Amino acid sequence: MKTQYKYYLGFIVIFIVGIFLGITLFSPEPKKEDAHNHSQEQAGEAVWTCSMHPQIRQDEPGDCPICGMDLIPASKMEESIDPDAIKMSKTARKLAQVATTRLGTQNYESNLNLSGQLQVNADNTFSISTNFKARIERLFVNEEGEQVSKGEVVAEVYAPEIQVLKEELELARRQGNELLLNSILQKIQNYELSVDDVESLKNGRLNLRSPKTGIITDLKVTQGDNLKAGQSLMSIADLSSLWAILDVYENDLNKINVGDKSKLETPNYKKVSGEVTFITPVLDDETRSAKARVVINNRNLDLKPGVFITAEVIKTAPKSEGSETLMAPKSAVLWTGKRSVVYQQLENENGVYFKMKTVEIGETSSDFVEILSGLEPGDEVVTYGAFSIDSEAQLAGKPSMMNPEGGASMTGHQHGDMKESEETSSVKQSTPSGETINSSEEAKEELKPVLKDYLAFKNALATDDFKNAESAGIQLKKSIAEVDMSVFTDEAHDSWMQHSRELKKALEHIQQQNDIEKIRNTFQDVSEAMIPIVKLIKPIAEELYVQFCPMANSNNGAYWLSAKEEIMNPYYGESMLKCGEVTSVIK
Repeated sequence: MKTQYKYYLGFIVIFIVGIFLGITLFSPEPKKEDAHNHSQEQAGEAVWTCSMHPQIRQDEPGDCPICGMDLIPASKMEESIDPDAIKMSKTARKLAQVATTRLGTQNYESNLNLSGQLQVNADNTFSISTNFKARIERLFVNEEGEQVSKGEVVAEVYAPEIQVLKEELELARRQGNELLLNSILQKIQNYELSVDDVESLKNGRLNLRSPKTGIITDLKVTQGDNLKAGQSLMSIADLSSLWAILDVYENDLNKINVGDKSKLETPNYKKVSGEVTFITPVLDDETRSAKARVVINNRNLDLKPGVFITAEVIKTAPKSEGSETLMAPKSAVLWTGKRSVVYQQLENENGVYFKMKTVEIGETSSDFVEILSGLEPGDEVVTYGAFSIDSEAQLAGKPSMMNPEGGASMTGHQHGDMKESEETSSVKQSTPSGETINSSEEAKEELKPVLKDYLAFKNALATDDFKNAESAGIQLKKSIAEVDMSVFTDEAHDSWMQHSRELKKALEHIQQQNDIEKIRNTFQDVSEAMIPIVKLIKPIAEELYVQFCPMANSNNGAYWLSAKEEIMNPYYGESMLKCGEVTSVIK
C-alpha cells in the first residue's frame, strides 16, 4: 500500500509542475496594438490639473500647489470647453463666492449719484440790526447755535435817539398835532421799530426781539459794545428747511435740470427727498464743477447744517419715454480705462464655465448700467466674484480684463519650483488684483484713515479682543462718514458711492452688537465692500494681502485684507488663527 500511495503522489506533483511550465513558457506575447493602446491611455492621463486653478499642469497626480486640492486628469477639464473660457468646479465657485444674475430689459430711468453738504437755507435767515446809535447794556445770547423763539428778547440796548423819539411822540399826542404825529410815526417805521417798542422804552433802554424762531448763526457783538447806525448784531436761521448743495461735475451737467427729483441720504441713514431748485450757471475753476441746490424739509430739526450727504437725482424726463433697454447690475461690469467687460456664465453638458465679454455701456443709475452692445436679454452674468474669476483667467493665460488677448500660463512644476525659492513673493505680487483706475492723491489720502481703522478692526478680531474690535468698528464708521466725497471723480466717484453705501449699511448697528461673533459677521460685510475699493484706488504704497478662509461663513468661505502676508484669521481668532491663504496681493 505504501508503494501505491507514493506512486499517486508523484504523479500529482508531476502534473502540477507540467501545468505551471506550460503557462510560463507557452503563453502568447501581448499584442503590440494593445500595448500601444495602453500607452496612449497612460499618456492621455499624464497631465493633471486643478479644478480651481486650471493653469496648474503636472505629469503625475497629487495636490494643487496653490490650494491643496486633489489634482484631476486634464482631459476631464478640457472636454468641449470654449478655449477662451475658464472652467471652475462647484467647489471653486463656492470658494470664490460667485453670484450671477440673468439680464432683462426694463424702463429706462437715468439716475445721477452726487455728493454734497447740508447748508442753512439763506431764504430763511434773518438779521437783527439797529438803524440808530446805541450801546449794548445786556446780551441774552452767549454763543452761536443757541435756540431762540419768535418774540424772545435777545438784547437790551441803551438808545438815546429812541428816548427822544418817545418824548416827541408823547408831546404830539398831547398837542393833538396830526402833522407832527404822522412825521414821528414815519421815523419809527424808518428805524424798523413798532410804536409798542418805543412806548415800552424805559430810561432809554430798548428790548430787541427775535423776528423768527431759529438758532443764532452769526453772533457779531458782545455785551458793552457801542453800535453804529445800521450795524448788525446777529443772524438767526430757521432750520425747518435746509439747502442740500450738491457738486455736479462738468461731464454730468447734461444729466441734471431744475425740477429733477432727488433722494438724499445722510451718514446716519436719514433719508429725505427734495427738488432741484437752482444750478449755478458758472463752473468753479479749480474743481470744474457747478452747484445744484435742493430744498429739503427739516420740520423735526433732526438734520444739521454741515453734514455731508449723498444724493440720487432722478430725471423727470426719461431718455426714451415708454421704451425699454437692457440693464445690468453695476457690480457685474469691470471698468478698465475706456473698456468695460463682464464675465458671462455659460453651460453645456460638461458643466459651467465663464467667458469674458467686452460690452459697450450707456447711461448709469445708482444700481444699474445700460448695456448698448455685447450682451443679449437672458444672458447670465457674474455679479459677485468676477475679480476672482478674472485672476484665474489671467493665471490660465485666458483673455482677461488686463490682458484681452490672453497669454501663457504657469505650469505646476514652474509654480512649485518658484514657491520653494525667494521668488515666491514676486510671483504673488504679479498676481493681478483686479481693476485699477486713475485716482487723485486727494482721494488716496481720504481713504488712508479708513484703511487704517479697517486693519485695526481686523487685528482686534484676530486677537479675540471684543472691546477693541467694537471701538475700531465705531471709529471706522466715523472715518467713512468723514470722507470728503468731492475728491472722487469719474469712475472713482461711482465706485466710492457704491461701496461706501455698503460700508455704512454694514456698520449701521455696530454699537448695539454685544457679541464678538456678531461683530465678525459685520466685519465680513465690511470686507466685501473694502476689498474692491482698495483694489480700485490703492490708497497706500505698501502691499496689502487679500486673504481667504474656506471654513468661515458656515464653510462658504470669507475674505479679508491684511497688511502682512502672515495669516491672522479674524473670523476664528486664536481657535484657528492660521487658517487661510493669500489669494492675491494689492500693490
